[in-house]
Amino acid sequence: MDNPEIITVLSLCSGYGGLEFGLARALANPLRVVAVEIEAYALANLVAKAEEGKLDVEVLWPDLRTFPAERFRGCFDFVLAGYPCQPFSVAGKRQGAEDPRYLWPAIARIVASIEPLWCFFENVPGHLSLGFPDVYCSLRDMGYKVEAGLFSAAECGAPHKRERLFILAY
Repeated sequence: MDNPEIITVLSLCSGYGGLEFGLARALANPLRVVAVEIEAYALANLVAKAEEGKLDVEVLWPDLRTFPAERFRGCFDFVLAGYPCQPFSVAGKRQGAEDPRYLWPAIARIVASIEPLWCFFENVPGHLSLGFPDVYCSLRDMGYKVEAGLFSAAECGAPHKRERLFILAY
């Protein structure tokens, strides 16, 4: 990346904006964010952060299944997503694609339509053994080089383990 002045981000399943804060911190660049989030509390939190000037959220969209991605081809440097972990988590039923919260097909549709330079996703370790092969193959079929790894919060100095799978596609 040529270190542009402002990085454009489409954030799917945005939650409280943690991936966006991490990306801004890692790249030392301001972000312009379009956030797609269905949970009312998370939306309110994102609005509050935008009003406080902590995160430049330009647009909020309430459901990624209805996001008109085809209108935004080439408009984003990054697609970020911390998509629902329940379909893959060892703490749940591990229903994978049969779980109604399984959103990978919708995310893959958006990535294919937008063609961002980078994708960065976060999920639980159980995703490696359930669902990740589909994610990996989808991204590779779209022409992305894909790297993934498990990392813990403790590796970043936190007092707890909280291991997560991170997926980077370029």
